[in-house]
Amino acid sequence: MAVKTQGSQLFGLFPSLTTPGDFVVLQVENMNNFNGGGNPADQITIESLDKTSREYLKGLRTPGQATFTIDADPRNESHARLHQAAESDDEVYDSIRWVLGWSDGPKDAQGGSTALPTLNAEGDDFVLPTSRTWFLFDGYVGDFPFDFAANTTVKTAVSIQRSGKGAWIRKA
Repeated sequence: MAVKTQGSQLFGLFPSLTTPGDFVVLQVENMNNFNGGGNPADQITIESLDKTSREYLKGLRTPGQATFTIDADPRNESHARLHQAAESDDEVYDSIRWVLGWSDGPKDAQGGSTALPTLNAEGDDFVLPTSRTWFLFDGYVGDFPFDFAANTTVKTAVSIQRSGKGAWIRKA
């Protein structure tokens, strides 16, 4: 059976503004869509003069970009932090841990998810409830461009340059 997108939530492990060295779990609010980006393998070419066709081996993977759009709101803390991460040259933003929670977890009476990520005991990674499917990846916020079009809200198409493999963690 298919899983609906409504109810999916994106979270980032952001540096604390009040306590340097600590991290906080921050939900990206009012997200309109999400694309996790690919991680295709490069080709290693094997050529030989005595053959009439090239052969290939799977090479290193090249992570792509995760992208999502939001209705940008300067009053929204998650939007302000995304913009800050995109514009900052501070190394603390070079690699942010991200997790997308699918809509297949338990809900409260209003339909909101009750399976939310928390910080681990060390304060440097997520603890993910097993009652929900997750997509976990690392990357930096590459861009946060504003789009002002007629007769609509201010939008931004956020890009996150992924680093390394992503992990699809299926619910128990």
